Amino acid sequence: MLRMLAIGGCAVLMAACSPTFDWRPVAFGQAGAAGVLPDTPQAQTRPVPFEDRTLNLTMRSARAGGVLFALGAAELPPGWADDAAVRRRLARWAVDALYRNAGAEPPGPEADPQQRFSFEGRGPRGPVRVEAQVRVTATEWLEAVVIAAPDDHAHAPVGDFWLSLRWPGGEGTAAPGSSPQ
Repeated sequence: MLRMLAIGGCAVLMAACSPTFDWRPVAFGQAGAAGVLPDTPQAQTRPVPFEDRTLNLTMRSARAGGVLFALGAAELPPGWADDAAVRRRLARWAVDALYRNAGAEPPGPEADPQQRFSFEGRGPRGPVRVEAQVRVTATEWLEAVVIAAPDDHAHAPVGDFWLSLRWPGGEGTAAPGSSPQ
């Protein structure tokens, strides 16, 4: 009997310590991108200088335990709709910035900047695992990002986040098969 009480007590304590993932649908961008976040999203807009322009990137994010989930969007200047080269440069720059911000070496030029990728880096509290995808359409720069300590990442339902993700045109995201490393 005492053993059953001890096991039950441990189960209650473990449940109290595990983060709650209360998934909520979130639209981001103007062209139909959507996903889920594990709590009420916080929104923050910041100016991001790129080449000779400043883009206003709005990130909607939520934490569950030690895992940060974020969905971001920025409108592109009207003239960029007809400039595939500048959109490719922006996608590459955005991917490289995620790597640099986590203290990791960006992938080489052969990596497709719009494929889902993951890598190990360093955050303010130690090692982090970053999993992300960047899409640059004719009108928008879009990002989906998960950042966590490796153990937190391994125990969180990160797959639910990726399965929920819909890019403009209804396309979902695939497993990071062509992960730039």
